[in-house]
Amino acid sequence: MIGKSFTATIAATATRKILRKVFIPQEPRTSPKVAETAAPAFLPSVASPSPSPAPRPPTRVVCAVIERAGLILLAQRPAHKHLGLKWEFPGGKVEPGETPAAAIVREIREELGCDFAITRALPPFIHAYAEPIELIPFVGHLAPGSPEPHPHEHAALRWVAPADLASFDLAAADLPILAQLL
Repeated sequence: MIGKSFTATIAATATRKILRKVFIPQEPRTSPKVAETAAPAFLPSVASPSPSPAPRPPTRVVCAVIERAGLILLAQRPAHKHLGLKWEFPGGKVEPGETPAAAIVREIREELGCDFAITRALPPFIHAYAEPIELIPFVGHLAPGSPEPHPHEHAALRWVAPADLASFDLAAADLPILAQLL
């Protein structure tokens, strides 16, 4: 008899353990929040998007208002470039570690093959293209003994009377400079 009662006791104990696990939760059962569930690897994560990167500072760009005998030099952008065939005051991007003044002298030498002498700086400003730029304009003239400018990186160059500048299809970023000159 001991054998039957021992077997019955073990069976009853095992049954109680199983019933407790099924019907009496050991931990509170809560459904997970959507953000806590793991999405399949092939789906992009939408529950907790990564934080947006901090906005980049505007690209620093310099330009030159080159004066000679009462005229100002305009350069026409190549047709295949951004803002193709728009007219602009020549210039370019400031390289890392470079001062804006050094950048404009370098850019004019590279783009036009001539030497630029700065006489004054105009106030810099931000222009909101798709990628914003900080435009830093300089006024000056060709340095003594400088070669004549040539359109190495432009479609054309033109010496223009200040009163005629508004008749050219200028790049939008150059319009505030035009307002300062007139």
